[in-house]
This record gives sequence, structure tokens and C-alpha cells, in this order.
Amino acid sequence: MRTLWVALVFLGSMLAAIIPAASRNHDQERSADIAAIQQACANLDAAWNRRDAAALGDLFLNDADFQWHTGELLKDREQIEQYFGTSVFQQMPADYRHSTTIKRLRFLGPDTAIGDGTIVVSRDGAAENEKPYLSVLFTCVGQKKNGLWRIAAVRLMIVKSD
Repeated sequence: MRTLWVALVFLGSMLAAIIPAASRNHDQERSADIAAIQQACANLDAAWNRRDAAALGDLFLNDADFQWHTGELLKDREQIEQYFGTSVFQQMPADYRHSTTIKRLRFLGPDTAIGDGTIVVSRDGAAENEKPYLSVLFTCVGQKKNGLWRIAAVRLMIVKSD
């Protein structure tokens, strides 16, 4: 009985030492993933603001989809890139800027995350009371492939005004 008690105490002390270390490693990994996802958002804003459809497209998986607040659905990276390059960027005034803000981020697994936030497209240097060109909510699913976070799906939603 004494041997069993000693073995349990030893095992318990080993687990007590291992679990916090595993938790720290998990937190560090998540911190790196969070930073990478935030950088991907910054890269998206930068590509949009340069009107660089190829760079914007590189942020998406090949089989990604993008649904506008109007219901229009773009079905893969090539279509997303083409749509922005030949439609959105051609029509958008040069002084309009894209700004993405993540409000909530949740990991669904080691390589999958879902984020919610806002996207605002407004005139650079606009007065504080000037209405933005576009203000939408978004939900986005990201996947880490080959160590890089890419966009798998985007859904845009209009903010209801009272």
C-alpha cells in the first residue's frame, strides 16, 4: 500500500510539473497564431489599399469563398481575385481605404479559426462625421496550411441602423 501511495504522489508531482508547461506552450502557439492572423488582416488591408488583386488573392485558399452582404457569392480564389481586380478596384476612388478590425477570434482546432469583426471602407482623411462608403460586419474562417494562415470563407453582413 505504501508503494502505491509513493507512486501516486510521484505521478501527481510529475503531472503538476508537466501540465503548466504544456499550457504555456499552447498559449505561446496560440499567441503566434493570433499574431499571424492579425498580420494577415493587415496584409489584406494593405493589398486592398494598393488595389493589388493578386496580393489580395494570395490571402485566400484555392477553394475559398466570399459572400457579399448582397448575397453574391464568389466561389474560389481565382474568382475572388478577378472580381476585385476587374470590378471593385476599377470602380473605387483612389482615396478610399479599407480597414479590418477583428472583434472576436476563436480557434476551432489547431489549424482552424473563426473570426468576427468589422470592415470599413472610407475616404482617406474623411471628417469624423462623414459616413463611410461601406461599413459591414464579417465572419471569416481561416485555415493554417503549410504554416500560413489563409482565408477559407468570408461572409459580410450589413449593420442594421435604427
